[in-house]
Amino acid sequence: HSRWQAQMAFSKTVYSFQLKEDTMPTVVGKLEAKMEFPTPITYSVQEDDGENMFLLNPISGEFLLSRNLDFETQRFYILTVEGQQGDLQASSARVYFNVLDVNDNPPVFSRSNYFASLLEDTRVRTCFLSLNVSDKDDENGQVELMVASGDELGMFFIHSAGILCLNKELDRESQASFNLTVTVNDCALPVTSQLTSTAHIVVIVEDINDNAPLFLSAKHVSIPEDSALHSVIMTVHAEDKDAGSNAEILYFLSNTSRGTFSIDDRSGETFLEEILDREKMDTLNITVIATDMGSPQMTSTMTFMVHVEDVNDNEPVFSQSNYSLLIKEDVRRGTILIHVKAWDQDIGLNGLVRYMLTPVGPFVVDRVRGVLYIMDKLDREKNSNYTLILTAVDQGDVPRSATTVVSITVLDVNDVTPLFSPETLIIHVKENEINPSELTYQVSALDQDLGINSQLHYFIHKDKSDGLFSVTPDGAFKILHSLDREKESFYVVIITAADSLPPLTGTLTIHVLVDDVNDNPPEFSEDLYNTIVSEDSPIGTVFAMISAFDADEG
Repeated sequence: HSRWQAQMAFSKTVYSFQLKEDTMPTVVGKLEAKMEFPTPITYSVQEDDGENMFLLNPISGEFLLSRNLDFETQRFYILTVEGQQGDLQASSARVYFNVLDVNDNPPVFSRSNYFASLLEDTRVRTCFLSLNVSDKDDENGQVELMVASGDELGMFFIHSAGILCLNKELDRESQASFNLTVTVNDCALPVTSQLTSTAHIVVIVEDINDNAPLFLSAKHVSIPEDSALHSVIMTVHAEDKDAGSNAEILYFLSNTSRGTFSIDDRSGETFLEEILDREKMDTLNITVIATDMGSPQMTSTMTFMVHVEDVNDNEPVFSQSNYSLLIKEDVRRGTILIHVKAWDQDIGLNGLVRYMLTPVGPFVVDRVRGVLYIMDKLDREKNSNYTLILTAVDQGDVPRSATTVVSITVLDVNDVTPLFSPETLIIHVKENEINPSELTYQVSALDQDLGINSQLHYFIHKDKSDGLFSVTPDGAFKILHSLDREKESFYVVIITAADSLPPLTGTLTIHVLVDDVNDNPPEFSEDLYNTIVSEDSPIGTVFAMISAFDADEG
């Protein structure tokens, strides 16, 4: 060995190998030595900072990659290797393994979820959230950021410095929060090799007092006029699209309500403070002011119309408390006697009046119009006065009514015939009265009419007894001459009673019977009678008939 005093030599004193970090375990390099002698060379690793990442084949001098590389963990490895050939002095060399970066790490956000809040009046182009993106790769570490979803209106953009910025004006009332998904991708080529990461950002839009309260209540409300004092007639409701104290609402009444109503400033319940009377005022206005609690405060005003609904609290009222009528008894059926009207201050069915008449009689009332008719024939002589109760009734659920008195006086017409009772009179008169004119009889007929219609005068129908009897206009029946029964023993006298014009008449039949007195001597039928009697006539034989006649009777 001393003879050679030689040393084996590597072909290079420094070896350098470049490996992509995604290289799979395989032979990645080989040592080469100058072979001056055929003796085999043995290779060994003297220094290794890779913890056997690279295994050296002692015979072939090949390096075998034992496990996966990671550029981001360790970018190069330095090994010191030695070669020994027989008894020659060993030789060493440096071996460098340079790990080349490949795009195997996606860019990452510093956080997977971000939270930010903005006042809704934040100015456009204000940048407010740094996203802090990093990429462990080297050459592939340039990144691009974009809002991937949750921003359909384009409200945001990402500044090149990686800061989220406002692109359009905010309106919390339209959208109070945004759930954004942002993506970052590296700029590796080809594009298909680019890696991407995502993060979620919640942007809360903080309220400012930029909305006045908005009334949602109906502008019209109806309440019965008998609503109880302090009862709730309606609940006013307004909403404020703002949030928090900006949306808290207080309610007030303007002075236009004149104390008729009050309101709870928190709940909006509106109370009745005065008795209502629809007949005096059927519509009331309430002006309500809604004020929020923001700073500065914002207010809204609305006027509500309160319609007072009718209740049946009024009776019908007749124009007169009583009516007096004068009608003739011969008035025709169907004749209108009077049109009576009752008014009811209520409305609807409560103010709809219908009429009723009592008692039942010859009169009838039109239920709707209040017209009083005569329906049956009148007879003053049977009933000269009527007192009717006319009732007006409204049509409310609990009807209310009023009455008036209709007094009817039936006026007389000359419709009743004078009537003698009895209609036949028998008078006995002795014949040959010395002063027959003193024989006076009062005849009288009854006429049930009134006044001039009942004033009668009497007269005798002319007949064969004309001149023997008379009657005065007031009904004094007289015998004017003495009577002779033997001449006429029976007289029939017709006396008529007549009333006013045109006259109605009644008759009395008087039978005058002349009573006999002995005022006639008997008279023989012959002044001289001649007869023949046989001398041998037996005693008792009738031989003549002698007769006498007396004009008297009895």
